[in-house]
Amino acid sequence: MRRRLLLAGLGVATGLSPLFAQFPPPSPLPSSNPLPPARGPASYQPLTPPIQISRLPDPPNPQPPIRPPGSLMYPVQPAGGSIPTGPGGLPGGSFPGSPGGLPPGWSALPGTPGEPRQLPPQLMPGKPVVPPATPLPNASGPGRPGLPDGSTTLPFQTEMPLPYPEDKVPLDVGAVTLKRINGGWQVWAGQRVLKTLGDDEVGAKDVVRVLRELRPTEWAAIGSPRPVVEYGLTNGRPPVVAGFPRMVVPVDLRTVRVEPVKGVWCLRDDGNILFNFGLHKPDADQALAVVRKYGFNRVGMVGGTPAAPAMRYFFVSLDADGAAPVAVDPFAAVVQENSLSRTGIPVPGVGYVGEMVKIDPRKVEVRRVGADWVVAADTEVLARFGPAEWTARDAARVIQDGRFTEFCRVNAGLTFFLVNGQAPTHVPLSVQGRRYDLTSLKTTQLGPRWVVTENGRPLFDVGSPAEGEAVIRLLRAFQFDQVCQVGPTPRAGLVFLAKSR
Repeated sequence: MRRRLLLAGLGVATGLSPLFAQFPPPSPLPSSNPLPPARGPASYQPLTPPIQISRLPDPPNPQPPIRPPGSLMYPVQPAGGSIPTGPGGLPGGSFPGSPGGLPPGWSALPGTPGEPRQLPPQLMPGKPVVPPATPLPNASGPGRPGLPDGSTTLPFQTEMPLPYPEDKVPLDVGAVTLKRINGGWQVWAGQRVLKTLGDDEVGAKDVVRVLRELRPTEWAAIGSPRPVVEYGLTNGRPPVVAGFPRMVVPVDLRTVRVEPVKGVWCLRDDGNILFNFGLHKPDADQALAVVRKYGFNRVGMVGGTPAAPAMRYFFVSLDADGAAPVAVDPFAAVVQENSLSRTGIPVPGVGYVGEMVKIDPRKVEVRRVGADWVVAADTEVLARFGPAEWTARDAARVIQDGRFTEFCRVNAGLTFFLVNGQAPTHVPLSVQGRRYDLTSLKTTQLGPRWVVTENGRPLFDVGSPAEGEAVIRLLRAFQFDQVCQVGPTPRAGLVFLAKSR
C-alpha cells in the first residue's frame, strides 16, 4: 500500500514540473539594510613600515675528504687554496713541482718510497662495497656489535698476499675449556692445548673470555720459537669488537711499519713500539702484512703483567678512528726503546750481535716442559736438562747466586750472562771451567764448518768468517776468558762465559 502511494506522488510531481517552468523567478524583496558588496580576504596593514633584514650568506657545504683513484692517500687542503678537480670531483690535472705528481698537500702512505699504495678493486672510488651474501654463523649475540648489513665482521678485507703461509688452526669456541693440570692452568680447544699459563688463573680465565667474545673459527699465531702475537678469524675475516679488553694499544694503520731498533726487528707506528720479534725479521714482515690485510687497528693484552702479558692479540675495533693522526712524542719513543726487554748485544766496533734478554734472577725457576726439565725466566727458556731435575736446580741456583740480569745468546752453542751490562766475575767452585787465551783466538775452517779456535783448539762453532770475527771482538770487549758448564754435556746443561779476573 505504501509503495503504491509513493509511486503515485512521484508521478504527480513529474507532471507538475513543466507547469512551474512557465512562470518567471520572483524578484528579491527590498531591504532597508542591504548587504555590503563581497570583498577578498582581509589583509593586515602594519602601523609602522617593516624592518628590512639583509639575507645571510649560505653556510659552506663541507665535503668529506676524497682520495684520487687507485691510491690510498689522505688529502690536506692547503690554506687559502683549492685542489684542482677532474671528472667526478676527483683531483685531476698536472701539479708541476710536486713529488710523485701528487697535488700540493697530499701525502702517500709509507710502503714503496715515493709510490702510493694501491687500493683493492672493491674499494675503488665510485664502486659500492658489497656485503657478504652468506650470513655468518653465530653472527649475533649479547655484547656483539652490529654492522649496517646485520653482520659482525667487516664487510670487506684487502686482498693482499702474505709473505708466508698463516700458522692457523680451526677453532670451535664451544669446545674451549679451562683445566688445571699438574698445578698449572691450561686453555684447551677440544683435544688440543691452546695456551699454558702456569699459576696465572686470572689470565687463563681472561683468555677463555676473549675467545668466547671474538668467536673465531680459526686461530693463528706469529712468532718463533714462541708466539709473539695471535689473532682470530671468522670464516677468513677479522671479527669486530665493540668494547675494549682490560689492556689495549692502538695501531695507526697509516704509519705502521717494520723497523730495526737496537739490534732487533720491531713492528711499530709513530706512537708506539707494538711488538719485538728479536732477530726474526720474517715474523715481523708477516705481522705487518697481516695488519694491512685484515685492517687490525688494536692490540689486546690479557694475563700476566703489562710488561709481559700471557697473550697479545690483534683485533678490529669499530671505535677506532683510522684517519686521526697519532701524536708523536720523541721523549716517549726514547723511553720505549730503552725499556725493550729484548735487544741485540752491543759490541764496540761491530754494532749489535746476537740477542740479549733482561731477566730477574729472583724469578728464575725450574719447571717441566714435556719430558725435559728446564731453567726459565718468565717465558724465556735459559737451558734444558732432559730428565736431570737436580742438575737443573743447581743451574738455577748458580744464576740466582750470581745475580745475573741479562741472558745473551750469540748462536745455539754460545751463551753468556751479564750483570747490569758487565761481565760476571763470580763463578762458584762447583762449576766446571775451561780457560783460553784471548790473544790467540782466530777463525778457522775445519772441513765444512767454521770455528773460533785457540792455537788450533776448537772453542765455538760459527756460521761464517764474518760471524767468527764478530765473536772474537765480543769476547775481547767483555774480557771473557773462561767457559763454564753446569751439567754433564753442553746439550743437557747450562754453558756460559765468565771473566776470571
